[in-house]
Amino acid sequence: MRTGRPIIMKFRTRVVVLVVVIFVISAVCFISEPWLGPLDEELSADYLDLSEDESDVEEARAAVAPEVSENREDFFRFPFGVFNESSRQKRIEQFIGRYDVDWNFEPLPGTDLWKIASSWVTPEQIHGEYVPELGAVLSAMSSGPIIKADVMTKGSQLKLLLFLRGGQGVLFKPRWYDRDYIVEGKPYDGHDRHNGEIVAFHFNRLLGFNRVPLTIGRVVDLENEILPVATEQLKATFFKNGSNTCFYGKCLYCKDKSTGVCANGTRMEGAVILGLPPRFMFIKYRHPWGRTYREGHTARWEHGDENYCADVQKLSLFGSGRLLLDIIDACVFDYIVGNADRHHFEMFLNETDSILIMFDNGKSFGNPFQDEESILAPLKQCRRIRYSTAHNLRLLRHGVLSKVLGDVLSRDPLAPLLTSPHFHAMDRRLEYTVRLIEEYAEADPDVLVEVPVS
Repeated sequence: MRTGRPIIMKFRTRVVVLVVVIFVISAVCFISEPWLGPLDEELSADYLDLSEDESDVEEARAAVAPEVSENREDFFRFPFGVFNESSRQKRIEQFIGRYDVDWNFEPLPGTDLWKIASSWVTPEQIHGEYVPELGAVLSAMSSGPIIKADVMTKGSQLKLLLFLRGGQGVLFKPRWYDRDYIVEGKPYDGHDRHNGEIVAFHFNRLLGFNRVPLTIGRVVDLENEILPVATEQLKATFFKNGSNTCFYGKCLYCKDKSTGVCANGTRMEGAVILGLPPRFMFIKYRHPWGRTYREGHTARWEHGDENYCADVQKLSLFGSGRLLLDIIDACVFDYIVGNADRHHFEMFLNETDSILIMFDNGKSFGNPFQDEESILAPLKQCRRIRYSTAHNLRLLRHGVLSKVLGDVLSRDPLAPLLTSPHFHAMDRRLEYTVRLIEEYAEADPDVLVEVPVS
């Protein structure tokens, strides 16, 4: 008589295999998002050893700030203490002379501009402090022939993946709003603002960050430049709305014609963002000060927890190196441009002490009359910032920022990129940030951390 033992053994074997598969999948997920659970979860004891004593916290703080300037008192000295219209004008001229793009630079015949731009990228920077070929590379991005157009499925916002002559890949983020349109509601509402991507690139240059991919404005003819070289997948999303050519692409929120964007006739303006070299790979992390994006659910950092930053620093990712200071740099940057949507961040994979790459700046410049101070939470809760960042912010106060940035942006193909209220908002937010840093630094000079910035 046959027994059920073989059946039972097979069942047990399948259970064991299933458990192993679940374990492997869980491990992979943990590696890809290694330290924080769902966006609305608090930092928990699963990832933090909350039993560690106060000395461990102080040790972690010291590790993030390996070198403290011996000349921090210089932060409060001349030329900052004495300021008049003459010195302001001189500073504006100095900044413009340094950061205005040389659009007349002519590379030698046969120069591979894409190769030059690729050579600028290192784990410490996306582009150099001053590179004479910048204008030529940006011009090629803005006017170079498009040889292929495809959907870009990654992310929640509509964009195209274009390839320019020479094989260089770029992202194209289309225009959704007029310049004076004000996005009401939550600080992260609305579509991406293509002009915000362009302004963010140049503002990042002024601060000496060099962590935002090259970006410039461009007008494309959908009928003559895109459709003839479009993939079938992209072509299938094109449609007409009256005399306007439209498309809805493919992304998380790209569904059908109701989510499409339309050109003015056949011509559509947008931001062109240079792709990074394929020799680099990236790793993506959840931002420790990310929002939950769920009504009625707030993250732990939003509760004003005084120990939150210290707990973050207990994590190996933030306990040493430049990352926490990069996050604080980014929060200051985001506050000034009004970007409350940095829920993740990316770094170079397998690179020691990689920069935080400042991708996705499209939620900038939504409402010039709303200053979302919660964006500054990393600065307020950690009370640390690079001396160099604080120094550059002070150089740009008293309206210097809006004057210099306005001049630099005036040569973009889509100029003007910002309305006066947005420039005023940047000056106002920068002034608030500088005063906050000064307040912290006067109470504790160790707030200013001297770490070399690429």
